Amino acid sequence: MTKALSPDPLAQPAEHVIPVDAEHFSIRLLVPVLTVVATVIFHVVGLLVLNRVASEDTSTLCILLPLDGLVVLTAGLGIERVLKRLLPSRRSARLSDERLVLTDARSNPPEVREIDWDRALNASTWYFVVRRRTRIPKGWYCMALHLLQDDTEIILYAFMPPADAEALPFFPRFTRLRPRKETEIITDLRLAATQKRLLKLEDARWTGGAEIAAPDFAAVLARLAIHAPAWL
Repeated sequence: MTKALSPDPLAQPAEHVIPVDAEHFSIRLLVPVLTVVATVIFHVVGLLVLNRVASEDTSTLCILLPLDGLVVLTAGLGIERVLKRLLPSRRSARLSDERLVLTDARSNPPEVREIDWDRALNASTWYFVVRRRTRIPKGWYCMALHLLQDDTEIILYAFMPPADAEALPFFPRFTRLRPRKETEIITDLRLAATQKRLLKLEDARWTGGAEIAAPDFAAVLARLAIHAPAWL
């Protein structure tokens, strides 16, 4: 799901492909379903085998239940790896010294968005704390980046443990997004305006943002800092 951050986000090839939405909907749906199916098949087969070879004093359930748990863990990881190879997301990004390109092959022809590092751009960054445990552990940060250049915009985001996120050299540039109800009662006009603007960007992230791995997110930030120093 997530990977440890690289100690040097710039230690990448001149151009490399960034996987987008590696855990897309089909993966999240099929992994638990196929894991349950694999576990049930193992349990049934194991029960038939043990009933044949075990003595009458042997409790087959005492043997099978721990093995079922082991199968759930191993089968889930194995199935996830295989499905990610067989069912890759149809979106991807390319990062280089010259540009960031986001390609969406779900449309025909594919939609391509390009940010050139040597041209003026606007960048907004924010984060929020994951409040409910789903596939992302509760308490992790969702780190988001919005890039706007002319009429082209790209939103990238990644999930990180708090310690990893706060260790980023650019973390002070991220504004904490407050809950909507809390935003409604803010009396500081500047803070309220900032939060409302970020809430609109968060809505855009939810509907069309591109999820990438934490090391790739750090690499994009590093490129942004080099080619758009005004962002710092």
